[in-house]
This record gives sequence, structure tokens and C-alpha cells, in this order.
Amino acid sequence: MPAVSIASPQPTTWNEAPRAAITVPWATARAAVLIGSLLIAAVVRVGALDTFGFSEDEINKVQAIAEYRSGHFGANAEHPMLMKLAMWASVDAAAAWNRIAPDQAIAPETALRLPNALAGAAITAVLFGVADLLFGGAVAGAAAILWALDVNAIAINRIGKEDTFLLLFFLLAVFCYERAKREGTHDLARAQRWYTLSGAAFGLMLASKYMPQYLGVYALFNLLTDRNPGPNRPDRLRHYGAMALTFVASNLIVLDPATWHYMSSYVAGDMLAHHGYLYNGALYVTNVPVSPLGVPLTFYLRLLATKVPLVVLAAAVPGVIEIVRRREERGFVLLRVFAVFVIVPYSLMAAKFLRYSLPMLATVDLIAAVGIVSGVAWLLRKQWLSIATRRATAAAAVAVIAVALVRAQHDAAPYYPLFHNALGARLDGRHTAFPEETYDYGVREAVADIAAVAAPDAVIVSDAPAVVAHYVAAQARTDLQVRSLSGRGIDPRAPESWVIVQDEHITFENASLVSQLRAAARPWRQIEIDDRPAAQIFRIGK
Repeated sequence: MPAVSIASPQPTTWNEAPRAAITVPWATARAAVLIGSLLIAAVVRVGALDTFGFSEDEINKVQAIAEYRSGHFGANAEHPMLMKLAMWASVDAAAAWNRIAPDQAIAPETALRLPNALAGAAITAVLFGVADLLFGGAVAGAAAILWALDVNAIAINRIGKEDTFLLLFFLLAVFCYERAKREGTHDLARAQRWYTLSGAAFGLMLASKYMPQYLGVYALFNLLTDRNPGPNRPDRLRHYGAMALTFVASNLIVLDPATWHYMSSYVAGDMLAHHGYLYNGALYVTNVPVSPLGVPLTFYLRLLATKVPLVVLAAAVPGVIEIVRRREERGFVLLRVFAVFVIVPYSLMAAKFLRYSLPMLATVDLIAAVGIVSGVAWLLRKQWLSIATRRATAAAAVAVIAVALVRAQHDAAPYYPLFHNALGARLDGRHTAFPEETYDYGVREAVADIAAVAAPDAVIVSDAPAVVAHYVAAQARTDLQVRSLSGRGIDPRAPESWVIVQDEHITFENASLVSQLRAAARPWRQIEIDDRPAAQIFRIGK
């Protein structure tokens, strides 16, 4: 493939043609779209953050914050510190607010998740910037709107996991690097400053989640598009020095040898209490050594096909055509490289999770934005239609997409993880292909129901035992005991046992026991989300 120019050309068909239909100044329109998208993204991500109780992964963060307060920073060491430090600040700020305004108290779940929600909203601006540099302002505006209303991205941004921070700082690093490439065409000294900022952003990315492969993917992209950059390249000492400095400064615990021992044990699977992942009605092995024979390779393809709004998938079709047609331009190479070298390796891994799809969702939104703008430009070029007809048709198409996005967001709120498009609803009317969608919804409510009626010294059995223990403590029922379903089963000697069963926690260790329990007894109570079972409570004894 021949090397392409450093600065992507600004194609007339994409930027100038759509502007002709806009009566306000282009800079004003761009600013309005960006600010509006940011506000929308923030509102939908921050609202009702306590709808779901804590999940198992989030309880790990709650416990890590407690350890941090006491000066012990080795908790949850399989993940870097940056996000947990932000959560610590948010939780303490919420506690201070609650002391001042107890009538408007911030829920613990909201406080923990707020940094992720805000980071998810901030991705709107960074994605806009990346798209603006590589594809122009029209695509940037479309991408910002698509991301702001992306129901699947919203769902992931509203949970306390590292994927949102990872994507934010990766895109920020890409933005700084692409800006450096532009500046380097006429001002090499200024370009080096942007290259250094890019290195710092990559360091923050690594301090968010240990995913160094994103450095490799972006390096491959640069190798394909810029084989002979000349002097317009990062100074290695400054670039990698900034990366190392920000990584260590934001993740000091990485200097502790105990952290490396902990991570080694974690990667080897020594800390797994149970095994297996339920997908589409079947249990699959998720241990890394069995890759690619774990969860089926079609997991992420099915996710995209059944959970992404159909209008976005339809808009992505002309976007894919543009990727093929303009295959040597820098922006389109990035989309192609990222689509292939993210979805393929992720699909080959044995373990697969919904939250891992976040970079794929950003890629789909960018491709769809390209498709929307190229489609509008195509309509505006049709000379056999009158100008008024062209503009009306283009406006109608954009309006249909906007209405569909708003409706999808409205219909999904606040249970965003459970969203399915029309195809997904038809293929899986009960929405059971991805049990993980419930994210431990119902455990908080189940504990409250049990604590209200349970006999003294009763036992609660669950495969989210840390979550149960957290909410038991909140109920002030110090007599209640908590037991792992996969690890210890049901104790027949207990005077009274309450078993909380969740499909998302069906494992090889407990599958047979759960089947027997469901066959032998009816649930004492079932907690649902829009008629979908999220958790079942079984009462044994008394």
C-alpha cells in the first residue's frame, strides 16, 4: 500500500456540500452540535445512576476505596489505580455533600459511578475532535450525536468498570497524535508538543486498564499510512518518557513487586471462585488457555447485530462502502485497522463480556457517521432532483435517524443494558442471550426483602456474595450469614436458607444445583425488569 499524505484531505463532497444547506455560520453550527451533544451525553449518563445496585465488580472497587483510605493500595491490583482514585474522590465528595444536604443525599451507587458517567460524556468531545481531524466537521458532528445517544455505550459508561476510562484516554491520545501530524506539516516544534501530550494520554490509558495492545494497533495504523514520516514524527524520548511518567504517576502501585505477583496469580486464574459464562442458553469455558474454543466467536457480531439500533446499522452500510472506496486515506485506514484488529482478537479470546465491546461501539458510530454524511452529500449532488427536493429528502433522512436514536434512548432508559433492536427482539423475545445484561440487578432488592422477614441467624446463599454482604450490612442485620452458592452450596443444617439465583451467575459449579432447585420449588419472590426475571429468591426451611 503506498504511503498517504500526513494531513487527510478535506473532501469537497463531505464538507462543502452539506454546508450549503446550513444557513448559520459553519463554526457556530459546529459549536452548537458539540455543546448540545455533550449536554445530552452527560444528562443521559448521569441520570438515575442508582437504578441498579452494585455489581460484583463494583463491590471490588468499594472495598478497594476502603483499603485506600487506610493507606493500603494493593486491593483489586489486577486493575490500575486511576479510575479507583477518581471514584475515591467522588465517593468522599458525595459523603461531604450528604453531610451538608442530607435531604438531597447522593446514593453510594451514584457516587461510585459518577466518574465513569462523566468520562463517557467526555468521550463525545474527544470523538468529535478525532473525527474532525480525520473526516471533517460534518462527520464529527454526526459522530458526537451518535455517541451521545448510543444506548449500549450509555449502559457501559454507567457502570464502575475501567473500559470507559480506557477508551477516553485512547481517543485522547489519537486526537493529540493526529493534531501533531497536522501541525508537523508547517511547525515541527509545535508538533512535538502534541506528540508529547499524546504520549501522556497513552500513559493515562495504561493507568486506566492494562490493555497495551491498543498501542500496537495504533502503531500498525501509522505504519500503514505513514511509512516515511521524515522529521514529522514524535521524539521518542519525550513521547515515551511522557507515557511512562503519567503511567507511573497515576498508578504508583505498579512499582510494588507484590502487585506483579498478584497480577500473575490473577491471570493464571488462581483467584477464580467459579468457572463458566452463560451465553445464549449454554455454559462456556472462559479460561484464556482454551482460546478460541470458549464463548462462541460470533458473540460480538451478534451483540452488534441485535443490540445496535437498526438505523445506526443501516447508516453504517454506506460508511463501509466509503471505507472500501477511499481505502488509502488516513481516516479510513484507521477505521479499517481498528475494526479488524479489535473485533477479531476479542472474538478469538475465550472470555467475552458486554463491556469489552465499548471500542467496537465507538468504531461503529464513526462508520455510521461517515455513512450519514456521505449519504447526505450523495443526495445533495443529484442534479436530476430540484434543490428543494434534495434538501427536503436529506433533512427527512437525518430526522428519521435522529428520532430513532432519541426513541431508542427513551425506551431503554434507565435499563440501558437490556436494550435490543427489532431484530434482537425477534430472535430473542425473552432477551436471554446475554444474561450479563442485568449486571446484578435485583440483589440489593432481594437482600432488603429477605432482611425484612428472615429468621435470626438465617443464611443467604448467592454467587454475588460480596454484593449480598454489602447490602446485608446496610440493613443492620448482623445476624444474617452470607454463603457462596458455587463455593459452598446450600447448608442443610442451617435453620433457614435464602437462595438468590441469577442467570448471569450460572456456573459449572452451580448449574446442576440451580436446575434441581428450580425443578423442586417455586421462587418465594422473583425480581424483574420489564417482565424479564433478574433474580429469583428461594426460601428453604421454616
